[in-house]
Formats: sequence, C-alpha cells, structure tokens
Amino acid sequence: MSLEIINSSVQAVEIPVTDVEIGMYVNELDIPWLESPFIYQGFIVETKQQLEQLKSVCHFVSVDVRKSTNKRMPKSARSGDYEVSVERELGAANGVRESTRKLVKNIFQEIELGKGIDGNKVQDVVHETVDSVLRNPDALTLLTQIKNKDEYTAEHSMNVSILSAAFGRYMGMSRVEIEEIAYCALLHDVGKIRVPTEILNKEGALNGDEFGIMKKHTVFGRAILMASDAMMTPAVDVAYAHHERMDGTGYPRQLPRENIPQLAKLIAITDAYDAITSTRCYKSARSPFEALTVIYDNRGRQFDDKLTEKFVECVGVYPPGSIVEMTNGEIGIVLSVHPEHKLNPRVIMVRDAEKKPRHERIVHLRHADLDGEGAPYKVRKTHANGEFGVSLKEYLERGLRLGEHPPTGIQAAVLNVSESA
Repeated sequence: MSLEIINSSVQAVEIPVTDVEIGMYVNELDIPWLESPFIYQGFIVETKQQLEQLKSVCHFVSVDVRKSTNKRMPKSARSGDYEVSVERELGAANGVRESTRKLVKNIFQEIELGKGIDGNKVQDVVHETVDSVLRNPDALTLLTQIKNKDEYTAEHSMNVSILSAAFGRYMGMSRVEIEEIAYCALLHDVGKIRVPTEILNKEGALNGDEFGIMKKHTVFGRAILMASDAMMTPAVDVAYAHHERMDGTGYPRQLPRENIPQLAKLIAITDAYDAITSTRCYKSARSPFEALTVIYDNRGRQFDDKLTEKFVECVGVYPPGSIVEMTNGEIGIVLSVHPEHKLNPRVIMVRDAEKKPRHERIVHLRHADLDGEGAPYKVRKTHANGEFGVSLKEYLERGLRLGEHPPTGIQAAVLNVSESA
C-alpha cells in the first residue's frame, strides 16, 4: 500500500534557479512571464534546454512541490530557512502532538480489547505530522523533549515518528517517503502492548527469561499489524525488524545487514535516540549529546554507518529542547537551530549564573549576542531535561496557552525579540 499525496502545507518554495531540476513544476518567475521564452504560466521542466533557458533569464523561481513529478524537496528548501519560525509553528505542532497522543493511546486500548488497527486513521494523523515537519521541523522536535515516564510507550512511539519524519526531511526524501517513515515509526512498538506491565516497568535490569519475553514484542507487533485493516506492508516489516543489528546479532531473526529493511535501519536510530534521552523507571534520561555519542560509537555494529552519520548531522550537537549551560554559567533551552548554523542555536535563557530563575531572554548565538558582562554567549555543555529544575514542559505550556494568561515563558520572550532565525 502506498500513501496518497494530499495537498501539502509546503506547496511552493522559492529557490535559486541553479537548484531547479528536471521534473520540478515552476509556477512563478522573478520576471514577468511575457518577458520570458515560456508560453505557459506554470510548467514542468522536462528538458535540459528548458533548464538553460530558465538560467538565462531568471535568478530565482518558485517551485510547486505538489505539482512536480520530481517530488524531492529542492536542495535550498532543505538547507536554508524554514517556511515559518519555530514560534509560529509551536501552536500547530502542539495540536498535532495531542492528536497523535490520543490516537496512539486509542490504538493501545483497542489492541488490549483484541481489535485491530485502522491504518487509515494512522495515515490521517501522520499527514498532519508531516505538514508540521515540512513547515518547520524544530517545533515538533522540540516537543519530543517533553517526557512523561508514566506514558512512556505511547509517547515514545509518537516521538520516534516525529524524529523519523524530521530525519527524512533532512535526507531530502519526498513527501510520500516521509509519510511512510512517520507511519512505520508510529507503529514500530505496538507489540509491547502484549508484554506484561511488570516487565515493561521493572526497576532494574531484566533477567534472561524477562528479556526473552521483552524481545517477543517484535513478533507480537508483526502479528497485530498483519491482522489490521489498510495497513502498510513496510510497517509490518519495521515492527518485526527494528531490533536487528548490522553485525547480525539482533533479534528476532539475527538478520545480516543486507537483509534488514532500510526503514527498519533508519527507525532503529531514532528509536534509540528517544529511548536514551527519556527517563524510565530503571534509568535517568541522558542529554541529546550523550545519546548521539552512544549511537555514533555503535555505528557499524548496531546501527547503519551512513545513516548514523546523517542522523548526527540532522540532529546536531544542540537539538531543539536541549538544556544548555553557557560559559558564563547561565542556563538556557535551545529554541531553534538554523540548518546551516547548527553550532549556534537560538536559546531562551531561563537561569542566571547562580542557577536561579532569571528574566527570560532569547539570545542568538549565530549573531554573537552579548551577556551582561559584554561577552558573547557560548555553550559550555549540554544537560538532560530536568537539570537545574528546568522543566521544558512548563516553559512550553506557558508559551503555548495564547490568550489565557499574560505573556510568560517562550511567548513573552518572543514578543520582545525578532523572530528571525
């Protein structure tokens, strides 16, 4: 089953004419159409001659991704500024997150009652997720850092779906491919509903028998999805194979790397990243940087080498939602990261050098914003969510409840600074 391409929120993007490729639909020029050699106002580029003609008369053109036969996101649209700022996208992203959370919880409840999954409902929610990720992936990525250990399995499935969609966008995949990845990731762990709660939530390491039962969630997931309506075949494969390893020691089948589905290889990475950065009953959360280090150190054995390197590039050292400590001792939350300046994020400062609450302010490391002593802000290290009493959930909720309270948190800071990245 393939996902139908429905109207994307990202329909037209302006790109340099040098980035136009055959198969793209050009719907607007930077000169009047009558001054161009083209008869029709809007056309699919089909020949090299048309490409050369475009380059001879234009500097920039608008490309409609929806109407293009070449569905790959234009290079400059992937690497430059996003369609909207993270602040503007946060409200919509929060709505998508809540819709997805409700769907996943409903899926688990229906499985417990012996029912199957309606793949069409999953597709509808995934479509909304991809809309948001295409507008600005930082918003939903930031929200994945809100963790509730009491709802781990549901939130983990949702977070892995979001991270996988953002990863697919970074890789320049088509909308169809991104939706397929997000769909598969959302359902990758459904088999855990058949694992006893006392094993899922055990404090401490599992013994051999318990781990043997835990590993069966891949088999359970495959069976559940195969019995469901309108289910994508790749989702079944991912549920079954996302714990296989490159060195052939994974489970349940010890597949060699060449037999592991590509989507399972990709989702294995986002799965591990979210798990490592989450607090569980048996372990504390680790920082995003630590998670990336663990994944990178296990490339070639547990994770695919090339995909690991690309994921590290995608996430960056300071992903949205990271708690960062500056060289002057102040603490902040990473709000957004420009795709071409990943070492210089935008940060909302929430603790002073004594680690006490301070008046919130957004600083742009990319623009070398200065602290109170006149020195440019620089990141010293990253910390796990919750360090220094910083609750990402609290700050986001204060910033997202538009109109209910006087501006505070992220919302207040945004009202006093430019929204430019």
